[in-house]
Amino acid sequence: MSTTEIHADYLDGVAANGGLRLRITARRCDVVAMTLWFLVTFVQFRGDELLLYPLALYFALRAWQRRDEIAWLMARSLPIMMLPLWCVISPLWAVEPLIAFKTSVYLMLTMVICYVIVLSLEPRQILYAVLAATGTVAVLNLLYGLGTGKMVPGLFPHKNMLGTNMVILWAVAVAVTLDGGAPRLIRAIGMALAALSLFLIVKSQSATALVLAVATGGGMLVAALVLLGQWLRPLRLAAICIALAVISALAAWVLADPLGDVIGSVLDALGKDRSLTGRTVLWNYAEDQIREEPYLGVGSGGFWRYEDSPLVRKIHAEFYKGSRTTFNFHNSFYEIAVHQGLIGLGMTLLAMVWALGWTVRGALTLGTMPAIFFLCQSAAVTIRIFAEADFYKPFVLFHMLLWIGALGLMRQIRGRQRERAYD
Repeated sequence: MSTTEIHADYLDGVAANGGLRLRITARRCDVVAMTLWFLVTFVQFRGDELLLYPLALYFALRAWQRRDEIAWLMARSLPIMMLPLWCVISPLWAVEPLIAFKTSVYLMLTMVICYVIVLSLEPRQILYAVLAATGTVAVLNLLYGLGTGKMVPGLFPHKNMLGTNMVILWAVAVAVTLDGGAPRLIRAIGMALAALSLFLIVKSQSATALVLAVATGGGMLVAALVLLGQWLRPLRLAAICIALAVISALAAWVLADPLGDVIGSVLDALGKDRSLTGRTVLWNYAEDQIREEPYLGVGSGGFWRYEDSPLVRKIHAEFYKGSRTTFNFHNSFYEIAVHQGLIGLGMTLLAMVWALGWTVRGALTLGTMPAIFFLCQSAAVTIRIFAEADFYKPFVLFHMLLWIGALGLMRQIRGRQRERAYD
């Protein structure tokens, strides 16, 4: 589908017989449904289930209508479906089988929605929908902050969630601003929302969000200059190889620690204590639990049981958390290993490699701004999972964009290969 066709598809009406006639198509319904879904899952609010459940039903119906296409796409993306399928059978050994079953259903629904979105919309349309949903929330957060004086956390439960979610808006707004194929009005809106998101990221005082914003913004700018410029392909590859060599050298230098405690110095500069706000202590607890249930884990909801586990009560007391506080290991790898075992962790690593491989290949092969956005989004996800524990959790927009990007780019590349084979 061409850029002109995509933009035309966004129009709500067409001129007919000298008047304006509303034309509702399946694609337009998908765009509206996806935008609302991103909005509802982006920030929680009272009564959001009145939108969430009907939207889930809509996507389930769309999945049934396109079941053959979804089956074809799933067959070519099995690595990202292995952990969800593993979670489906985990109630057989889970400590909390009902919680494990419910979580597995939600996770499967999340993945199915990703497939429906990829099959229904073009990458640029997905960017517009994400921009509309996240931008609306950012504007509402700004108005709420100006009215109440509580800009942080604003509409979100805590400042870290505000910062992380604004990184999504920042990334998509920068991508739309740099996208030469987008209309000028949408690019202007993207520029304004990029400024607003950066303002809220700074206000959140989240070091992780600030690092992600710098990484995604800088990454998209550099990638746009390289991949969208008039450089010859060998020069592109040379630039990428040089960048990888520099990153590898820096990583080796940090790990070798030739000048003392480099990592500790960086944490000091960011105002973080050297235990990463107690994360390393939590990780020690996680390692002890993994040794007890190494292969299968305890199933979703099987560890953080405050009333039933003296160890959990000890951890809550040590970190000054109340009995009703939802807690985690602040690292997705540890969280998954504890609950889904080392087998589940291996599936997670395989899914990450598969998704990263297709986003990198998509950016290099297609060289479009949406492809660059999904590449930078996947890099941001990779960075964040080392400090947060919500990877492969249901309905998390930050991670859904990773699967959507990898699936969409794979579908585009496969489509081009089939076209060349027929020529």
